[in-house]
Amino acid sequence: MKYMALLNKEKHGFGVTFPDFPDCTTFGADEEEAVDMAHEALAMFVELQIESGMDLPDPMSKQDVLALPETKNKKIVTIEVSKDGTDFEAVELTLHRYLLERIEKYADNYGVAPADFLAVAAREAMRRDVFKE
Repeated sequence: MKYMALLNKEKHGFGVTFPDFPDCTTFGADEEEAVDMAHEALAMFVELQIESGMDLPDPMSKQDVLALPETKNKKIVTIEVSKDGTDFEAVELTLHRYLLERIEKYADNYGVAPADFLAVAAREAMRRDVFKE
């Protein structure tokens, strides 16, 4: 399903809201990260809706979203999610034990899952283009 997200330029990044899901919001340091976070936030929100037995609303059309007063001066992007809440994938990852222990310790220190740490690290590496020659 494809839903519209509104990106709002703020002082320290971009806020993201979803007209079809007013309780679902997220934020990114730049536009690219905001869109990335929008995919993740909406997928988690939809998964919770489904697990709670709630029906998903039919997506608003782009024209309907454009007609909303809160759309003014905001960029609209399309975010696609699966109807069944299966947007997240498990992957096999091989890391040296020492590095994995450091990641787990760091993540635990901040109360986040190692997968969340790795997602943030991947976004930051891509933002900084760390492998560029």
